[in-house]
Amino acid sequence: MITIRYVSSEDIPHIQSIAHETWMFTYKSIYSEDYIQHFLSKAYSTENLSRSVERDLQKPKRSFLVAECNGEVVGYAQTGQVNEEEYELLRIYIRPEYHKMGIGKGFIQEFIQLLKPVKKMFAWVAKENHTGRAFYEKSGFKETEEMIETIEGQSKTQIKYELEIDA
Repeated sequence: MITIRYVSSEDIPHIQSIAHETWMFTYKSIYSEDYIQHFLSKAYSTENLSRSVERDLQKPKRSFLVAECNGEVVGYAQTGQVNEEEYELLRIYIRPEYHKMGIGKGFIQEFIQLLKPVKKMFAWVAKENHTGRAFYEKSGFKETEEMIETIEGQSKTQIKYELEIDA
């Protein structure tokens, strides 16, 4: 059984493990392994994740979730508020063996409930991330714009996907 709940500091090692597995699975053909390892070491350091969890605990509207399957953390998702009605889906990663089980959709539905009166949710997705793009399209997000993002000398096209949410 899948359970979605708020993140806690005890989840940090699980999030780090999932991040490593999912980033290699998702991005190994898009970014260099050095870039991925460098990114993970910064963005998913214990210090950075601890700050993210601590900030989330302080918010009136929690926005960092984990998914468990039979007591094991198998995915995580986090949003960032742009304004009262708009949120960016900053990260949503699920262990590959748990793909196509409705966990990603479950995260989105949970955010829609938790973040009311949210009217729009969006995510930036690497153009070459075909798995991610298919997920957003299947979940009702629409492609709205593209931009070139250059990080540490690597330029990649990012696509913005938006989901309009009815009240």
